Parts: sequence; structure tokens; C-alpha cells
Amino acid sequence: MRLRNLQLVNFRNYNNLHLEFNEKVNLLVGKNGQGKTNIVESIYMLSFGKSFRTNKDRELIKFDTENLYVGGNFSKHNTNGLIEVAIGKNKKGIKVNKIHIQKIQELLGNLNVVIFSPEDLRLVKEGPKERRAFIDKEISQIMPKYYNYLTSYNKILFQKNKLLKSNYIDEALLDVYDESLAQYGSYIYILRRDFIKKIANISIELHKKLTNNIEDLSITYKNQINVSDEDTVSTIYTRFLEKLVSSRKHDIETRTTRYGIHKDDLNIFINDLDVRLYGSQGQQRTASISLKLSEIELINKEVGEYPVLILDDVFSELDETRQRLLVSNLSVVQMFITTAEISHKNIFDKENTTIFNIDKGQVINIENGGN
Repeated sequence: MRLRNLQLVNFRNYNNLHLEFNEKVNLLVGKNGQGKTNIVESIYMLSFGKSFRTNKDRELIKFDTENLYVGGNFSKHNTNGLIEVAIGKNKKGIKVNKIHIQKIQELLGNLNVVIFSPEDLRLVKEGPKERRAFIDKEISQIMPKYYNYLTSYNKILFQKNKLLKSNYIDEALLDVYDESLAQYGSYIYILRRDFIKKIANISIELHKKLTNNIEDLSITYKNQINVSDEDTVSTIYTRFLEKLVSSRKHDIETRTTRYGIHKDDLNIFINDLDVRLYGSQGQQRTASISLKLSEIELINKEVGEYPVLILDDVFSELDETRQRLLVSNLSVVQMFITTAEISHKNIFDKENTTIFNIDKGQVINIENGGN
């Protein structure tokens, strides 16, 4: 999978930009605030239809302009594709191969993109919300219907919690909400369980490689439903609903939903110790790297091609040893790397690297193949 080129019009601090990309390494170099991350942000939009930095599309439009355009040609399974995103003040349109899409589900999975940022290095250390976001985003890429399940679940959860906070609580309506939460929640649980199993198996070997066989990484699904790995959707639905019903009094008193997949998490252990509690900062970061690398390998296994990879200012957070370990495990993917340090170019094979020097929203110089 490769992103061939990118066209930006009125995106962030870019007026009109067209770039042709290297199939291997694309290094975006410049001081902070010059527009490096804006470019990879636009690439992310081609995959997910939104920014990874803001939920407000209006913030993406260049100051004193009315609309923006992001377009990119890509190749996947030996065929070419085109994704286009246009945003105005009050409207947004996305096309895949010149055809308007009606739902984000139709966009997901066309161009698979994995982003690795400094926040991801703290994936293990941070709270459950960040790990759930990691799980949800990656399953949605591999299996777009998961996105619909999750959207439906979150909508119903919002409605239920709104009812719990109201002055009059209709318990018959709560029954309807709980049944719907159990239905969508059981589907989500199954897909998460299978995803985490696959990620865990891949990450075991990757982590050993990253630590010279010194550490054993273990990842399991932490959830609130008392079910086994062999249980069917119907069994999980029944257990899920029982949990919700048994917590009805508590939910009414606290005015929020106590149980559900919105509370799930990952158990992450190194050498049988909880790395969140007992791991060093270096161990936590290496475990995070293992998780992200596992995500890349899983997409390849499920989709049949490696995703496009964005490394947004990650190298500044890693020592040289971890920098080189990371790069050595990524030789098969197309990479887009942002950095303020030109010295980071020495980590990559010059013959397979294109360097884009960026200053004040302009690509002022492009170096190809070590020239």
C-alpha cells in the first residue's frame, strides 16, 4: 500500500501544495510550527475523514479562506485509487474514486494508515480511555462494520445517561436502552476479544526482538463480563444484559451507566508484572512500541498489505538505540516522518529516502536519493 501524491488547497498554513512521495521513506524536516505535522494530518484525513488533532473541521481551513481540499492518489492490491476531502464552513464532502460517500464506513479501509506520535509512546502509561481509542480505531480500519456498532452503542449510551440525569426516569425506556446496549456491546466485545488475541500473539515475538529476549510481554482483554473465550454472541448478550439489570439501582443513584464496553481496558504485563505499576519508563515505551508494531503486522495479515505509517515527532522522544530498533522493524512500509532534527536522516537508507525541507508553510527544498 502506497500513497503516491498529495494535493492541499487552503489546508492549515498551506495555500496550494502538490507533493510526489517516495515509496519508502518521506522525511519532513523543519522547525516547530512550520507545517510538518499539517502534512501528515492531511494524510490521516484521507484514511479516517477527520483530523487526529482536532474535532472541529473549521480549524483546518486556512485563515481568511472559505474552504479546503485534500486529495491523494494511492495504490493497493495493484490497483490505483483516489480519495478527496472537501470542507466548507457548514458542509463536508468525501469522494472515493470520484464517487461521493454517504457514511464514514465507506471510507474506512480504503487507505490504511497507522499513526505513531509521542502520545502513543505513553499508551501503556496512560488511562483506559487511550487504550480503548487505540483498539477502536484499529478494528474500524480492518473491519468498518465495527465502527457502526461502536457509533450505535455510544449513541444509545448517551441517551441512557441523559435519561438517568433527568428528573423523571422511565424504567421501561431504560429496559429498551439496556437491551440495545447488550446487543451492540456483545458484538463489540467479540470483535475486540479477537483483535486483542491477535495483537497479543504478534506483540510477544516483537517485544522479545526489541528487548533481546530479556522480556516477555503479555496482553489480555480486561472486561466486566464473566464469559469465556469460547462463548457465543448470544451467551455474551445474556451476561451483558444481566450485568446492566443488576446495576439498575446503582445507575439511577449515580446517574450514569456503571457497566459496559465503555469501561474496558487492556492488561499489559512484562515478566508477569503489571508494566503500568511496576515498569520503568523505558519498559512502558518499549511495550507501547510493541503494540504499535503489532498493529502494523495485523493490518498486513488481515488486509494483505502493509499500511502507510506516520511517525509524528516520535524520534525526539526515543534514544538512538530505540530509534534504530524501530526503523529496522519498518523497512517494508511506506513511512512519513516529521522531525525538527536534520540529523535524523542518518538513520535511514539514503537511496530510499526523500527529504522535504519545510519552512513557513512552504516546501523550500526536496532532496531525493541522498542527493
